[in-house]
Order: sequence, then structure tokens, then C-alpha cells
Amino acid sequence: VIMAPSFVNIGAYVDEGSMVDSLVLVGSCAQVGKNVHLGAGTVIGGVLEPPNSTPVIIEDGAFVGGSCGIYEGVVVEANAVIGAGTIITGRTPIIDVETGEEYFGRVPENAVVVPGGRVKKVGNSEIILQTPLIIKRRDPQVSAKLAMEDSLRVFE
Repeated sequence: VIMAPSFVNIGAYVDEGSMVDSLVLVGSCAQVGKNVHLGAGTVIGGVLEPPNSTPVIIEDGAFVGGSCGIYEGVVVEANAVIGAGTIITGRTPIIDVETGEEYFGRVPENAVVVPGGRVKKVGNSEIILQTPLIIKRRDPQVSAKLAMEDSLRVFE
């Protein structure tokens, strides 16, 4: 289902059972799997050139919240959940808060990712850099929306 006004550019592919909400752009050559939800206002980056550039791939069952941006050949693996407002590029570190592991260019299967930040020292100042955070792993039996809401309400 593609809600108006949304755009699926030339060469892009959206598989069956997926929902492309209002004001979404699926860029050229991007690949969207089965039963994916792309929230309103999201941009899935495209690539036409150079010819061997890697497209953005959103695998089956993923949920991308509203106003997200996924760019530069990032792969969102199966059943991952991307929280509203998250921006991910191929060079953006995605930090797993439980293990400290950093991922570049891919969101692991079943990961629940939210916008976050990390402090970087620049000269005598400290700045906060936008850094998506993996806050938990989704139980495949739990809906994507519930996985996000539950993890945001638990404070330990």
C-alpha cells in the first residue's frame, strides 16, 4: 500500500504487504522487502550513479518510524525497528548500548534503534553528535510498535 502523496522513484522496488505511509520517498534503486512499514515523512535514499553503488535495502518485516532518513547503501536487516526521527548513513556509527559494539552501514536483525547522541571533545569544547542507539533486540513474536514502546518505558 502506498499512501498519497508518496514517491517511489525509478528502479526502486517495494515488495508485497509493505506500507509506504504519506510523504515517504523511496529513492531510485532502493529495495524494500515484504511486510515493511515506512512511517510518514521518511526518506529511503536512492542511488543511480555511480553504477556499482550499493542501494539502501530494507529487509522483510522491518519497521521504520516517521521522519527517518536511511541513506548511502545502509541495510536494515529483517525485523529491525527504527524509531521516529532516526537518521542513518553508511558512515553513521550505530552503537549497541548493551555491548558497546558499533555497526556501520547496517542495522542488525531484530535491533530496536532510537535517535541518540554521544559526546565528542573538539578543542576545549564538547559537542554532541547524533548517534543512533540499539536499545534492545526485538522478540519476533512482539509487534514492532510494542517493541519500541516497551523499551522506551522501562528505566533501569
